Amino acid sequence: MAKPQYPTREGIWSKGQRAEKTYPGVKLGLPYREAVDSLRGALRDRDDFDPAVLFVWGTMQATGVLNILKAVEEEFGERGQSVVRRAINKAGYEACQQFLDHSEFPEELSDMELISFIVTGINTILYASLEKPWITSDDRCEFDILWCPHQDRYTAFDCRVQRYFVEGMLRACEDFTGKKFHPEVDKIIPRGADRCHFSVDRWEDDGGTHPWDKYSEELARRAFDKMKGTDKKGAASGTRGS
Repeated sequence: MAKPQYPTREGIWSKGQRAEKTYPGVKLGLPYREAVDSLRGALRDRDDFDPAVLFVWGTMQATGVLNILKAVEEEFGERGQSVVRRAINKAGYEACQQFLDHSEFPEELSDMELISFIVTGINTILYASLEKPWITSDDRCEFDILWCPHQDRYTAFDCRVQRYFVEGMLRACEDFTGKKFHPEVDKIIPRGADRCHFSVDRWEDDGGTHPWDKYSEELARRAFDKMKGTDKKGAASGTRGS
């Protein structure tokens, strides 16, 4: 598969505009408002700051989270893995909840427009990614991730960490919208694709395990198979998908 090519004019960042006629009425909010305001104040009227150092710092934090998960799995097994997963869930929920609390969405949006626009905020703000989104039908939206902060450091299996953040984000979105949906991925950059491709479908709660959580649990089990050298499936598929 072809790897991403840069520079590219495809996609949108957090301040970009989507093609839908209703999107100009959307205002995407920011979590951690006090910290964001502090940063902006520190940078005001300064020309000696390279934004890339924030990426370096964030990559170090992401590597630390991954290392913590692996170390706890090795030392404490399933119980330790579950503790770290819950902690990451909580961080994802809080970040998404704050993002939604400070966002504005027009009342006349269809259900799928609302879901797709929220996903754009998650992708471009919470994940600082370059997104190419579109709405396929009343029951599905899709998007490509053209650049992700983790793509050059995480392996495909490492990306399971991001699933735990998204578990919390999905719960925050459900609390905000009253609707349930299911993201799925069929190709990702860490496996050599030129982009990550996701679809997001409505999900009717049948009382069973959410498909996202179900696949997360499969990857959790495979982590121990990898430690024992018995995993036969190779790299996991999905930065934030199944």
